[in-house]
Amino acid sequence: MLNRSGFALPARTTSAVDWADMLQAHFVALDVADIGDSRFTGSVRSQSIAHLKVSSVDATSQRIERNSTLIDSDGCDFLQIGMIRRGEAIVRQDDRECVLSRGDFAIYDTSRPFDWIVNGDPHDDQWSLEVFTWPRALISLAEHESAGLTAVRFDGRSGMSGVLGRFLHDLATARSAFDSGGACAVADEVGDLVSVIARTTLGSAPATAGRSLMPEIDRFIEDNLADPDLTPTTIATAMLISTRQLHRLFAESRKTLSRSIRVRRLEKCRRDIVASVAVDRSLGQIAQRWGFTDLTVFSRAFKEQYGVSPRQYRAAAAERSGDVRAVTRPHRTSDQE
Repeated sequence: MLNRSGFALPARTTSAVDWADMLQAHFVALDVADIGDSRFTGSVRSQSIAHLKVSSVDATSQRIERNSTLIDSDGCDFLQIGMIRRGEAIVRQDDRECVLSRGDFAIYDTSRPFDWIVNGDPHDDQWSLEVFTWPRALISLAEHESAGLTAVRFDGRSGMSGVLGRFLHDLATARSAFDSGGACAVADEVGDLVSVIARTTLGSAPATAGRSLMPEIDRFIEDNLADPDLTPTTIATAMLISTRQLHRLFAESRKTLSRSIRVRRLEKCRRDIVASVAVDRSLGQIAQRWGFTDLTVFSRAFKEQYGVSPRQYRAAAAERSGDVRAVTRPHRTSDQE
């Protein structure tokens, strides 16, 4: 339920039994354990900024776990940032562990098991956490990059991570509403900032032997997305490895190479559609620019990824923009549903 400002009204409970269901309703399927305080209270408040979900969570000490069984049950694939505002937390994922205190944050991925042990303030056992959730496909961070950054402590008060931390906190606490066009831009820009800071951190971390080639592979794919002839064979040849080895590297991240390329191309197209509502550029031109030679295939893939057709997405973006040229643009026969 939303109030007039577009914020979800807080969901509260004093029942530890209902708490896991409330967390699932706002995030993903989770197991909750080790709630020792008989005076348990918990609340969640969320708002959506386009495809970015911003949530504030308050509760008493507990352990929150996402295991393989829960992952298989809902299949949710999100990249999340959790920032401690009160209390402290231990975060575990991908064979790493970090400790977070006030202002610190960590990245975690809902497609792999993770574990949060959250301890409340000693005075009243209460903790507060701000959570930022993006669909995994809409973050320009490769699978091996995110896997190298989960359960790593980011200082939310200093350095570049501090810039991101302060901005994220402002998003969580601000009451101002964005129009739809502005919301989409903000969600994209914040996601890009996360990617840049994450890559900076990854650059100082040692590469694992099995993934040392992945940054170069990702750069090659990114640089050649517009080429319709980009294939596993051309990528493997450029990297001087076999196609079998190439596919194996992607399989380690539980993703296929072809899907990775398609998702990246679709995201480039989505951003171009938003950016082109007031200029004379057809969907066909946008699709071809990013390697889709068949507009019907592009339209079908776009709808599968985002839930609406490219035409519907552009119409909504045009209406939200308030630009007369965008709203009154004549129907194009080359634009597919």
